[in-house]
Amino acid sequence: MSGGRLTLPMPIVSSRPEQWMVPLARTVCRLSRRVWGDHQAVCLVGRSPALTHLLEKIAKVAPFSEPVLLLGESGTGKELLAKALYLLSPRRNGPFVPVNCPQFEDGNLTVSELFGHKKGSFTGAIADRKGAFELATGGVIFLDEVADLHLSAQVMLLRTLASGEFQALGDSKVRRSDVRVVAATNRPLESLRLGDRFREDLYFRLRYFRLQVPPLRERGDDWLDLVAFTLHCLATKHGVEKVLSQRSMDVLARHSWPGNIRELISVVTVGYAMAEGRTIEPEHFIELLGEDPAPRRRVEDELVRQLVEKGDFWHLVHDAFLNRDLNRTQVQHIIRWGLAHSGNSYKRLLQLFHLREADYQRFMDFLRHHRLKPQ
Repeated sequence: MSGGRLTLPMPIVSSRPEQWMVPLARTVCRLSRRVWGDHQAVCLVGRSPALTHLLEKIAKVAPFSEPVLLLGESGTGKELLAKALYLLSPRRNGPFVPVNCPQFEDGNLTVSELFGHKKGSFTGAIADRKGAFELATGGVIFLDEVADLHLSAQVMLLRTLASGEFQALGDSKVRRSDVRVVAATNRPLESLRLGDRFREDLYFRLRYFRLQVPPLRERGDDWLDLVAFTLHCLATKHGVEKVLSQRSMDVLARHSWPGNIRELISVVTVGYAMAEGRTIEPEHFIELLGEDPAPRRRVEDELVRQLVEKGDFWHLVHDAFLNRDLNRTQVQHIIRWGLAHSGNSYKRLLQLFHLREADYQRFMDFLRHHRLKPQ
């Protein structure tokens, strides 16, 4: 088990979800319950520096009205972060309207989804329809996977962002736009600018505030909090508490989560469903993990290399663990490797990692206090 925060077994149902969140995320969760109710609460789980810094940036840009572009891999929670921005902004009393940009391949349907249409404006337009920009008046429109937006809709979106006005298809009336645009994409930054399917001028309009969403593998021990939170939600919903065995925790600790939060929730949910008893073993979910192109173990191996080459243990390992950028399993792997290459002697391990003899007591206290000595 990693990081020292997920104890097995644990009182899942009686736990409060807020314990796995930083203060700003608790505020977002509380506001979301007021707006959408408990079943649609925005729970940004995790306490890593990476997530904390991102939430701080979101809070800084929330009071403004200029567009925001969220960049990050699939499954990192971009829509939840867009909702967090909305809830922390003065626009939280207005609507939050999400639009799935790849949903419509036809240009007219895409434009209609965004800006509405008048009856008879194109084949299939059998009645007037309000678009997302009109429905979101006074609030926020969230353009998910904006890189897949149809080119004809890109032209109209650019015009709206530039002029603050829009027209429904087939309507001569020009309407004022009182909407903040938050867009998201999982495409690399340069592919947006250089590709022939996305207008560069629209890219620059959308990226007024650009926020990079970190993948789960760069969020330290947040995966532990997400596991605990997912088990809490499942136990609350189904009335049965289940826990992950130590073997399961070790398997998950080595996984790099290429599918990010979405993958983790899926794995834990399937494990919960497949376990007939109250303990979830690796065989209950292992098939879902598949090929892992970037196992977490590489992080530890790189740190071992740096330590042997006179890297600073207190900075690379001690401080990183306390800041939750490394978890317990990773530190134990480093110590286990060191012992294996120093005759199972902690004093010789200090020499291997270029630590002073005077650091021995501090080193051992660090391992004992945080239960980092390999079993």
